Amino acid sequence: MRKNISARSCPNSQETVGGFCYLAFQLLLLPELLTMLNARLSSPLRESELNFVFYMINFLAVLLIFREFLSSGAQQATRHPAYLCQAVILGLAAYYACRFATEWLVRLLMPGFSNYNDAAIAAMGRENRLLVIIGTVLLVPTVEECFYRGLIFRNLYGKSHWAAYLVSMLAFALIHILGYVGQYTPLEILMAVLQYLPAGLCLAWSYTKADTIFAPIAIHATVNFITLTARR
Repeated sequence: MRKNISARSCPNSQETVGGFCYLAFQLLLLPELLTMLNARLSSPLRESELNFVFYMINFLAVLLIFREFLSSGAQQATRHPAYLCQAVILGLAAYYACRFATEWLVRLLMPGFSNYNDAAIAAMGRENRLLVIIGTVLLVPTVEECFYRGLIFRNLYGKSHWAAYLVSMLAFALIHILGYVGQYTPLEILMAVLQYLPAGLCLAWSYTKADTIFAPIAIHATVNFITLTARR
């Protein structure tokens, strides 16, 4: 299994600039624009529908911005499927082992803690299960892995492996709780961040080992699918 990310599995300079610019737009402007436009509709979209539109826009943008990066990643995956399979299997095993440990720690430190992001996804699933499954299994993994592993992690990895893991893990955790910060106490914010660290760690690790972004995409999609189906 490979130990380092090759140049082929990295966004090029144009994709990197475009990716960071779009990430800023996605975080700072797109949610507000969609909310404003939705309010003007005669029949506003429900939360599940609006969330699906948000991620569909991001998905299409990612396909456009990172087209060469995704193409080279697909070629690497098909050229060395054993690397991909090993990384996905080991990554999933490591994720669930780490997740079990962090969930145990969260229950120990704060019994009854509720993750608002998980609750919001569950509520949207009750509104429109099909859209939520498509969004969280197909759209979200592709979008988030290109940004948080392909863009942030990879740009730091050549400078410092430790910094790459730390920054990308924290960024990935914070993006999942950003919309709920006002509802959490400081200790609850820490617990919420802790819950997302195993995913950030294992997804980044699988990227380095498989040498293709499709390893973390596959793990991310599998975890989301298992989580959604387990809520039935």
